[in-house]
Amino acid sequence: MQLYIPEVKNMKELKEILKDNNIIAKDYKVAVIVYAFDENNKIIFQRRGPGCRDERFKLETIGGRVKEDDIDFRTALNREIIEEVGTEANIEIGEFITSTYATTFDNRYDKEQPWIYLVYKGTLKSGELTIAEPDKCLGYERYKIGEVDERELSNGAKELYKIVSEKYIAKK
Repeated sequence: MQLYIPEVKNMKELKEILKDNNIIAKDYKVAVIVYAFDENNKIIFQRRGPGCRDERFKLETIGGRVKEDDIDFRTALNREIIEEVGTEANIEIGEFITSTYATTFDNRYDKEQPWIYLVYKGTLKSGELTIAEPDKCLGYERYKIGEVDERELSNGAKELYKIVSEKYIAKK
């Protein structure tokens, strides 16, 4: 479900905006996601590996969970980019695209987990993507908007892909 909230800087601001929301579960976690485009305007996806907590072997974008000690969401996203693609790739974080709310089944804890996804556009400026977490990532795949088989996307990535496609389709 798309959330129509403006970009917020940190957890304090997000909690303030959502304090009166009765739809979002109170035990939500926050993930920051980058839809990174390469020089050919292809979106960079990663193939999830067997060590992922959910939706193994599906295509997902780069990003992950915000930690308690993250100063703000953009800092958290920079940390996640380095954790996932290594230090050789320079992915510049651009505009805030949207936020969504979804629930996934967490295989590690055998329970449903509500998530708020904060989504940013990014650009691969230089360097090579490396597999920094081989148990969680089998490799990278690149697709132009409209080329990816949506059945290959994780559930969270499907909704986000539709939003990103509608926003950037004219910029192919």
